[in-house]
Amino acid sequence: MKLKEQLKTFAPIDLKQMDRVKLLRCFDTKYLISEKRVSDLLPSLVRDYFILEIDGNRIASYHTAYLDTPDKTYYKHHHQGRNKRHKVRFRTYVESCLSFLEVKLKDKGKTNKKRIISTQNNSLDEAQKAFLSEWINEDLEQLNTSLENTFQRVTLVHKREQERVTIDFNLNFVLENQTIPLDEQVIIEIKQSRVNTNSVISKLLRSKLIRPLRLSKYCIGCILMDDGLKYNRFKSKLLKINQIQTVWNF
Repeated sequence: MKLKEQLKTFAPIDLKQMDRVKLLRCFDTKYLISEKRVSDLLPSLVRDYFILEIDGNRIASYHTAYLDTPDKTYYKHHHQGRNKRHKVRFRTYVESCLSFLEVKLKDKGKTNKKRIISTQNNSLDEAQKAFLSEWINEDLEQLNTSLENTFQRVTLVHKREQERVTIDFNLNFVLENQTIPLDEQVIIEIKQSRVNTNSVISKLLRSKLIRPLRLSKYCIGCILMDDGLKYNRFKSKLLKINQIQTVWNF
């Protein structure tokens, strides 16, 4: 059964209904699998999860522009494994033409996201700088677009628990005139108000021997676009990506 047909089997939920599970502060757990394996997982989730539907669409398109300093300060902080780190990005919801300037703050495993509505996504205006200065200490004049990506997302919402699941696919990294697609890889992210390794999807993934993987789209994209970056801590992630890219039934 094709993905779109499988998604029709889920009961829908709209944005207003999903507000109860907004989870701007959450614990997140990521997994990297092949697109083929997603189709094997979905039937087991229908009973316990709603699917986000907006204007009849159950698959949403995203565009992200990441900001960093010329020497990749945010990338380096992640590579160094700092407990406290952050990312700055413009996130655009393509179908709704709605954009936000976002700061993702990571502190000892918990993610806290702050954002404001944005009317532009290629440079910072004074209001945006004022917003960022509340949360980060870097020289804002040094921040420029260091990477872009596009992807499509399916969002599932647990019917009873404070849990959301995002399924990202058709991922493309873009820098200037270069594009690198990761069209066979799918990133599943479980977002919870508190860590629950016994949730329906957590147990399902574990039963399929699918293990969590600490993964950053930004860091992976930076490595793929710039072979001069140090990436020792991320070698296992790149190996996993290459395995899925070359072995379809991973």
